[in-house]
Amino acid sequence: MAGNSSVVGEVLTFDDVIIVPGKSPVEPRDVELSSRVTRRIWISIPLVSSPMDTVTEWRMALILARLGAVGVIHRNMSVDEQAMQVRRVKESPPSPWYEVAKSTPEEPLSHLDFRLSEIGVGAAVLFEGSEFKGVYVAKGVRGEFWLKKAEAIAALVSSVKPIPSIDEEGRPRVGAAVSPYDVKRAKALEEAGADFLVVDVAHIHNVNALRGLRQLVKDVSIDVVVGNLGTREAVLDVISVAEDVGGLRAGIASGSICTTGEVTGASMPTLTAVMNAFDALKELGAEREVPIIADGGVRNAGDAAKALIAGASSVMVGRMLAGTEEAPGSLVSVGGRLYKQYRGMASRSAIERRHASDRYAGRSKLIEEGVEGLVPYRGSVAEVLLEFAAGLQAALGYAGASNVGEAWKAKLARVTQAGLREIKPHDIVLG
Repeated sequence: MAGNSSVVGEVLTFDDVIIVPGKSPVEPRDVELSSRVTRRIWISIPLVSSPMDTVTEWRMALILARLGAVGVIHRNMSVDEQAMQVRRVKESPPSPWYEVAKSTPEEPLSHLDFRLSEIGVGAAVLFEGSEFKGVYVAKGVRGEFWLKKAEAIAALVSSVKPIPSIDEEGRPRVGAAVSPYDVKRAKALEEAGADFLVVDVAHIHNVNALRGLRQLVKDVSIDVVVGNLGTREAVLDVISVAEDVGGLRAGIASGSICTTGEVTGASMPTLTAVMNAFDALKELGAEREVPIIADGGVRNAGDAAKALIAGASSVMVGRMLAGTEEAPGSLVSVGGRLYKQYRGMASRSAIERRHASDRYAGRSKLIEEGVEGLVPYRGSVAEVLLEFAAGLQAALGYAGASNVGEAWKAKLARVTQAGLREIKPHDIVLG
């Protein structure tokens, strides 16, 4: 290539590739989605919520744990508040369903009504073994609302069969975000019961950040997921200072509300970041020991499947969950339609909130690298998550994988822009 020799090659995004169909050993509904989110923690749906202040607080984290995923509580708050939110998740009942309880046709209705009232939900999904038998709506609730919701969730549950994310004591799992420099916060979160920590910086491949990481990992005993990173060299340097790191968070500037790539010209699309991280771990012989979380730009189950095939063990999402009822963003009405607030953690309003400045607004970084806006209201997390899981099962089925580990053996192929247009609906007026 003519010109500056520092141009090292090209990178790929989710839209640059397709999943190559493979011989499937199972039906899509039987694809096993369980995977590791850290060295020591498994979840039944490989999805992690982003530590953003319009995405994950205690309520979101609890619902995700009950449904088989896991949430990471953001750090844009005081240490005491974040620790309190962690405790609130850990002290809550680990009921498998948030808005719909599971029962059997034989349970007395009087007992079922009491149990639904006790856990604060409005309907029960009735199963006989693993077979869906129907829905019971509790007395005194909005029957039509709960019936519709319960039936939709029951149909998905019967396929996905999520297992709650719980610890050895049967408590809901929860992660929490920290700065690599904030050992005090990390220790407080561990004491509060956090199952793992996520080192939450935009670019971990920094001498000072790595120095802080080295100390932080030594001072806590729970798993520490490190990010964000995008290159082979970053992974090797992270492992060199924190050999027993709990996991990696791969992707730089791919989020829908991130403007880092536009403002600074620096980015590493999530798909390529995952491939770089996986290659580095293979070089170290650690690809099956250190899980990778693909972070940024995951819009749907198809993108998630591509990330898993590239080497990720799970995906981190923000926008997908920001429009749900359980997200902490404000609900607003515009033109008769409902939306929820969503903002990047490097947007002006997030920077101005206490404790955000240690990540984005230090003396070396005086610019905004995120935007804020609205996303359509999507209802319950339960429906969004279970639809995602069912879609992911179908995608891995096409890839010829019966589980996440087998997805690493599946193939991706480059697709042209003409090919990308062809695989989308075309030559039709959509109603």
